[in-house]
Amino acid sequence: MMGLTAPAAPTLERPLVDLGVAGWQTLLDRHAAVFSEIQPGSRIGLMSKDDFEPPEAALLVWEATGGGMRAKYESFPGFDAVAVDLLLIADDATIRNLHDSAHPDPLAEMKRKVRRRDILLFVVKPRHQLIDNGYSEFLDCLGLVFMGTCR
Repeated sequence: MMGLTAPAAPTLERPLVDLGVAGWQTLLDRHAAVFSEIQPGSRIGLMSKDDFEPPEAALLVWEATGGGMRAKYESFPGFDAVAVDLLLIADDATIRNLHDSAHPDPLAEMKRKVRRRDILLFVVKPRHQLIDNGYSEFLDCLGLVFMGTCR
């Protein structure tokens, strides 16, 4: 049987790593008002549902600084050690769509996807800490309003 070769090993796409940080930064800058009250040091993580193997897995981090939210990539250390306040996990198509600068309203898309459970949202920090750290506007944007004054 000449001419037959073994099929190539499948290559895994790294959906976050191949999307430039500049695109994520553009999203954050376009919606700066939503993040304006989030305290420096607060962090939101986003990762692909198909990429969980530490330390190779990519974690996109939106970190609050004195100058606003900043996007960067880090290695995913595992669920027990991830240093974020909120963790969003989505499929590759959703991640690419959110990153697309032509998308008219990626945060509205994020809200729809969270409500339909197409984006899984893990609240890592306690509710009172999220409120104290200024997440109210962002959580409201996602349709996750914490009612009442009790903490």
